Amino acid sequence: MSKTSVGAQRHKAREFRRKRVSGWLMGLTLVILPLLGNLTNAVSAQESVRFDIPSQALNTALTAFAEQSSWQLFYSTEIAEGLQSKALSGAHEPESALKHLLSGTGLEYRITGPQIVRISKGGNSAVLPPVPLADTSVQQSSQSVNGQTSQPMTVKVPEVVVKDVRDRPYTTEDVSSASRIPVPVQEMPRSVETVTKEVIEDQKVIRMNEALRNASGTYQSSTQGGQGGTFTIRGFASDLNIFKNGFRDDSTFSSRAQRDIINLESIEVVKGPPSYLYGRSDPGGVINQITKAPLKNAYYSGEMIGGSYELYRPTVELGGPLNQSKTLSYRFNGMFESAESYREGVKSKRAFLAPTFGWDIGPRTSFRLEGEYLYNKAPIDRGLVAIGDGVAPISIKSFLGDPTRKDETNSGKVTATVLHEFNDMFTWRTAFRGSWTKSRYDSLESWFLVGPESDGILDLARFKIPTNVSSNYMQNEVHGKFSTGSIKHKTLLGIELGREHSRAKTSTDFGGDTTTPGGFSYINIFDTSDKQFVDIPLTEISDTRQTNYVFGAYFGDQISLLDNLHIHGGGRFDIFEQKLTNRPNDFDPDTNKDKQTKHRFSPSVGITYQPWKPMAIYANYTESFVPQAVGSRGIDGKLFNPERGKAWEGGFKFQLFDNKLRTTMAVFQIDKTNVLTADPANGFAFSKATGKQRSRGFELDVAGTILPGWEIIANYAYTDTRVRKDVMFREGSRVSNVPYNQGSIWTTYFFQEGVVKGFGAGIGMYAQGERNGVFECEDPANCQAPFKMKGFVRMDAALYYRKPNFSQGTNLLAAVNFTNLLDQRYMTGSQNFREIVYTGAPLTVIGSLKFEFF
Repeated sequence: MSKTSVGAQRHKAREFRRKRVSGWLMGLTLVILPLLGNLTNAVSAQESVRFDIPSQALNTALTAFAEQSSWQLFYSTEIAEGLQSKALSGAHEPESALKHLLSGTGLEYRITGPQIVRISKGGNSAVLPPVPLADTSVQQSSQSVNGQTSQPMTVKVPEVVVKDVRDRPYTTEDVSSASRIPVPVQEMPRSVETVTKEVIEDQKVIRMNEALRNASGTYQSSTQGGQGGTFTIRGFASDLNIFKNGFRDDSTFSSRAQRDIINLESIEVVKGPPSYLYGRSDPGGVINQITKAPLKNAYYSGEMIGGSYELYRPTVELGGPLNQSKTLSYRFNGMFESAESYREGVKSKRAFLAPTFGWDIGPRTSFRLEGEYLYNKAPIDRGLVAIGDGVAPISIKSFLGDPTRKDETNSGKVTATVLHEFNDMFTWRTAFRGSWTKSRYDSLESWFLVGPESDGILDLARFKIPTNVSSNYMQNEVHGKFSTGSIKHKTLLGIELGREHSRAKTSTDFGGDTTTPGGFSYINIFDTSDKQFVDIPLTEISDTRQTNYVFGAYFGDQISLLDNLHIHGGGRFDIFEQKLTNRPNDFDPDTNKDKQTKHRFSPSVGITYQPWKPMAIYANYTESFVPQAVGSRGIDGKLFNPERGKAWEGGFKFQLFDNKLRTTMAVFQIDKTNVLTADPANGFAFSKATGKQRSRGFELDVAGTILPGWEIIANYAYTDTRVRKDVMFREGSRVSNVPYNQGSIWTTYFFQEGVVKGFGAGIGMYAQGERNGVFECEDPANCQAPFKMKGFVRMDAALYYRKPNFSQGTNLLAAVNFTNLLDQRYMTGSQNFREIVYTGAPLTVIGSLKFEFF
């Protein structure tokens, strides 16, 4: 087939897809417009509730009202200070009861939705915050009030905590990932960035890697063919640093599929070495996924997402009480996804189920059970290849392999957590996480270019890798909150036990025999219709069993010496044992066993000083460690000491616009030592742990509310990561996949009044500078020739319509999101091989229509 006819067919295919997308959007418009013409503001009928509230301080009276009525109150505690409520008893409609409590106080209320009320001073129409009262908050995914999205918090009975906060859909008040206990962001002496569910919703993110562009210096540098990928934080790439609710997510053996975000409340990125809490980890930082909690009040939603490349993704979320007393509650998130791709011939299917149950066993004891199941089926996609000193000038749609061969993955997780409050000072937490993954990897993928690069003949290698992975972890912790004289403490003592196991067989055809015509599979990168797939017998090259045993004991103390001076100290002692068995296979008829045990203490210390409340100055020092791969030995036969990381960080935090907008600025230096590298002096048969790398940089993160209805999240990172010492890579050279400059900005605005109230728009930009595709060698003969991936700027946009309570007890949310609005060609990263360069998607349009019922 000629290149001309191929081009004509591709042009027709593009026109067909464009017409399908246009038709889909027109259909969505026809569905939405009739609804917009019939919107109402019905308020649910109220039933009488029995109240027993003595005359008392208004703040405590409103707390009692919220507990007894299950209504959600939004207000600032300051406006109620010094005010007294009237007594209330008997059966009343909640609105009448609230009116009675507020009478004579000078405060006004406004019902903004079913069981949702905002309280303000008389004549003050400012949007005020939610009070997190007991467990009565309805955690709705996108409850819009005055065009803003509220982010409620849940506080366990009987401890009722009322916080003076403002609406911050793009920010959070407390973070827990940096200390395993909730600490105000402003007091924590570390850079911690949070991607909230509101950001995820506005950007219509459906994969975790897409959400992480909202945190400075954090991105996915390799998708590992679509299996899960490695994430780079502050210049260091890793697949070890992904956690979920404080548990390692998918253990040492990495994820086998891209992670979904449908059941996430937020994603927290803690910068710098995290081993003082999480054990073995690379020094860039840690990514902790926070899942959604069970709901005390009924909430149901359904959403249909569809768009470019035949994407269909229906989702559902259900939640509420399971008994009248609301001591039993649940939440369920589910989705199914079917999609094609801009990559030729690629089709994928996914399903994700996540049930969660909560049980308030007593006034001070609670139990939570969570489950997850993920099914994923898609081809292994290794992207494009490099030619010369850059990426091959071919279409990003070219799939360089066989898209009919798939990687099929089934995985599941179960987590059980018990919390018990001994008293107002000490709480016990015990939690168990069990997970399993079964993967059937079957691919025909890029291997190396045969002959002159200008010919474009790419040899393809066949791989079959069935894998079974399981992990079990147990955590036991005591949390303390007490004072020693005038000094306040938030303490943590914990122990973690874990077992990780992997079984895998690897078979390959080694790319066939490229010296014999018809003896190997290939594809022409310049004309993908010119290809040959040959069925070659496979050779089993490994049959491994690996088991890791984890023991960690950790502690931490957040000390407030003064109201504006806070010190954090902590550390973790780890014992890590690895056992590896390589059973007989076609490559090696013998059984080979190896094991190693390493132990390490990782300290952390930091200080925060607040010259005045909106500003904080902080600094910290932390360390990390990662055991070397089991079986790696030097020429002397000895095992290697763990890879180590040491980091210094300092910065400023600001709260602007009455604490509605948060800003963090940080400078850092991270040194990584004992980096393992192949030893060219011994024919690469052995390794040396002599490598050193250093990353230095500056980061800026901004998130929050500028004006009512106007939200922003933005970041910038300057990162200089270099090889300082190595036996193979050139000293002073830049580490691959790390740009000097990277940043993003995303901002949305919703109209607050008039006929356009509820309409909104968003616009954003994501940019990366030039990156090295591979490491540079001292001797070019020892590794691949270097190449560059060009910098890029990608524009995104969105249009919204949101109508709370558009019919009785129902919210409407509609959106159209545009990714890569200007259709830029760009590369997202490489896998440190010239034959594996990952591409970014062209212009993509996604439409969504969501209904919420409560």
